Parts: sequence; C-alpha cells; structure tokens
Amino acid sequence: MRIVHCLFTLRTGGAQILVLNLLNELAAEHDVSLIVVNDHYMTSLLAGLDKRIRVYFTNRREGSRNPLPILHLNWLLRRIDPDVIHCHERKMVKLLLKSRAKTVYTVHDVHIPSDTFSDYTALAAISESVFNDVQHRTGLPIHLIRNGVPVNRFTKRTNHTLAPDTPMQLVQVSRLVHEKKGQHVLLHALADLVHRYGITDVRVDFVGEGESAAYLTQLADTLQIKAYVRFLGDRHWTWLLTNLSTYHALVQPSIYEGFGLTVVEGMAAGLPVAVSDKGGPAEIVQALKSGVLFASEDSAACADALANLYRAYRTQTLPQLVGSLQLPADNPYSIQTMANQYIHLYQRLVATEHPLMTTPTPQLSVS
Repeated sequence: MRIVHCLFTLRTGGAQILVLNLLNELAAEHDVSLIVVNDHYMTSLLAGLDKRIRVYFTNRREGSRNPLPILHLNWLLRRIDPDVIHCHERKMVKLLLKSRAKTVYTVHDVHIPSDTFSDYTALAAISESVFNDVQHRTGLPIHLIRNGVPVNRFTKRTNHTLAPDTPMQLVQVSRLVHEKKGQHVLLHALADLVHRYGITDVRVDFVGEGESAAYLTQLADTLQIKAYVRFLGDRHWTWLLTNLSTYHALVQPSIYEGFGLTVVEGMAAGLPVAVSDKGGPAEIVQALKSGVLFASEDSAACADALANLYRAYRTQTLPQLVGSLQLPADNPYSIQTMANQYIHLYQRLVATEHPLMTTPTPQLSVS
C-alpha cells in the first residue's frame, strides 16, 4: 500500500514521536510518506527515521490564508496517489481535495472537538479513555488501536536496589503544561517528601518545555525545593531510549490524559511508574498490572506513593510493591502490535467501497 501520514507540526511531543515510530514499522513492507504542513518543525527529529520514508514540508505559516501551501499539499498527494491518508489533527481533512484515498484520523486525546470527525473514512482511538470519550460525546463508531512504543530499543534498568549513599532519581517527561500534566502536584509532593517525611536524598528531573516553565520554576523556589529539582528542557526522542534507564522511577501526575506514552516508555526502560488514577496512564498500569496509582490532583497521595517507592528501593522489596518490572516485547502497547492493527484497518478500508464508520474493528482485551 501507499500510505501518507500528515502532521501540522513536527515538534517534540507524544503524538509526533508516536507517528515517527509508527512510520518506521510501516516502512518495512509499505510505501510510506510523511507530509508536515506548517512551518513549525524540528528536522533533528528525523534522525532516527527509516531512510525509505519520504518526507515533505509545505512550510505553511500557521493560521495563514494563503492557498499556495494547501495547493502544494494536494499536489503532493496527487503525485503520491496514496491508498490511505492518515491524519493526526482533526482539521487536516478540511485541507484535502477529493481523491480516491481513504482517510483515517487518530484521536490522540480526550475532549478534542468533534466537528470534523464524520468527515473521515474512519476514526481510531489511542486508548479506552479516548474511545469512551468519543463514543459518549458523538455516538460515532471508532476503532480502538492503542499507542505503542519500540520496547526492544530501550536500554533497560536491571538493578532495582539503592545504595545507602545514592539518592533516588525520579523523572517526569511531558510538555510543561501543569493544568493538564500536573507537574505542580509532583512539586508539592516532593516538598512533602523533603519537609514532612524528611527524605532529602531524592531528586526530580523534568524533561520537556512548555508554557508552565516559569510558573513551575517559581513554585519550586517558593516550596524551598530548588536544590532537589532540575528542568532539563526538551530532549531528542532518541535520548529517552538510552537515558530513561538511568532513573529509578517515572512519575506521571496528569490531571487528565488520553493515553500517557511516557508511562509505557518508562516501563520499557525497566522503571517502576507512579501515575495518577484517572485516564490513560491509570488504564496502562491496570492493564499491565505494574506500577502504583495515587489519587489525581492529590499531592499528599502522590507523596505517599513516592515514599513507598523510596522504602521499597531501600528494602529491596520493589517487585512486591509495583509488580512486574519487565515489559514483554509482545505486550499490547508495543509498536509492532499497533502497526499491525493499523495495517489491518488500512487493508479493510482499501478493500471496501464504503466507509467503515459503521463497522468498528473488534476490540482487543489487555486484561
């Protein structure tokens, strides 16, 4: 098949990294292209992309009414003549001229406006949380295809003990948007660990950038925990493959989250994870029976969970607390499983003259 994936931007983010990993899997047996529409992109992200994948940039200025980049987009699509156009932003379909190609839109989060959903040939949800959200709000059929990560590419932490003179190193990976990702909850929890529990041999690294950076930096100062926190900014997605395993645990304190790709990435790196008990991150922990949950938006509960992780490391009882610390390659959140399910959907779309909006893909259990 000829498959084109379309993005508005190519920046460090869960959806973009997911697309790049998916393209690498699809390229093994299919003709795959990527089109980036807007002029917001980081070409450095393409470093790990399979050389067989063709990448095009139309350099449209965000919000521009200039029709030339859109004509360029459709000229590219006409030249490629794809069987499937796979979109990752809801408004992309409005830019596409009529063609024989079937269109797929992956809904990457909860609460995304649904005004264009019915314009696509088929919809895909990245998690049960997103699936249920779309069904509840729209009643439209949607195919459940869970996000996946390249498990075998991650360096694995194999030592889950903590020497007496070694601080526990925690990491939080996501865009710095505290209203959604909950980084302020983690900072308050860290302050509890330091000032209430008296646990001072602990450090937290925040990986990512975003509009909450200044607020979170000031909050760390106000809570008197600056010495325990580092804001590392964005890191190349391949950085995670080799560096996540250097930490002792990954924390995801999201207020709401459609999936939580970094939770699976942490597990792939052999880390215990501590996540809030709502949405996609909780779904992952419950499905894989690994990790610990704490009440969403509750910094005291987060502090308790982190204190339990600290004690489990010190007493070498981590498996009893979090369950399995090894994520099998054939788990439901592997990139191979995800790619195979998308290929199956593409093939069904290409083989029928009618949209599949009325015949969702059979749901797969992960229990």
